[in-house]
Amino acid sequence: MKKTVFCVIAHPDDEAFGPSGTLALLAKTEDVHVICVTDGASDPRFHPIGGKKLSDLRIEELRASAKALGVQHVHFLHFQDGSLNNNLYHEVAEKLTVLVKEYKPSLLITTELRGVSGHLDHVAVSMITSYVYRENRSIDAIWYNCVSESVSKLMQSYFVFFPPGFKREDVDMIVNVKRTFTKKIAAARCHKTQYKDALRVIARWLISPKEEWFLVEERRKNGISLQ
Repeated sequence: MKKTVFCVIAHPDDEAFGPSGTLALLAKTEDVHVICVTDGASDPRFHPIGGKKLSDLRIEELRASAKALGVQHVHFLHFQDGSLNNNLYHEVAEKLTVLVKEYKPSLLITTELRGVSGHLDHVAVSMITSYVYRENRSIDAIWYNCVSESVSKLMQSYFVFFPPGFKREDVDMIVNVKRTFTKKIAAARCHKTQYKDALRVIARWLISPKEEWFLVEERRKNGISLQ
């Protein structure tokens, strides 16, 4: 019987630029859902592109990315990009908990607690997902996607502060994504409104080990397979 996996992200593209190779592996044997907390549109005044709002385009891009990865389920919580803060934590957690009660995931996947890049929306989503894991004892495990020190050094100029990455010996799980690497690239290319970011991360992937790193917290083994 398939297990249900939730990948909880802040923005459309976080799934592609993050643990996409692992999601594609999981989608071969498990029922994978991507839950996107915001619509990816930080400014509601953004001028329409081809008659479509930026948020509508980014929602379409995430659906296309999920399809490229073999992921069949995408959910949007429809918060505004850049808006996540302490005042919204419980509201986001409540919406996520509704989905947890409905689909009963065995595994949650999100970013490590610094949000990988230090983006405050990422940090908020990681903290909220951790809270939901703690409060729902039926969930077997949570995997926190993280990056290596070498990756973080390459990204130092991306934000004001990009948190340092992890040493290999300090992570709990390293997933080889060679078998799904073409899907990972295809997913990134779906995010056309983020084209410059996509080109930058794809260029980095091409010269880096085909691996995705995770910190793991688990209550019990659940038999989820990474075939």
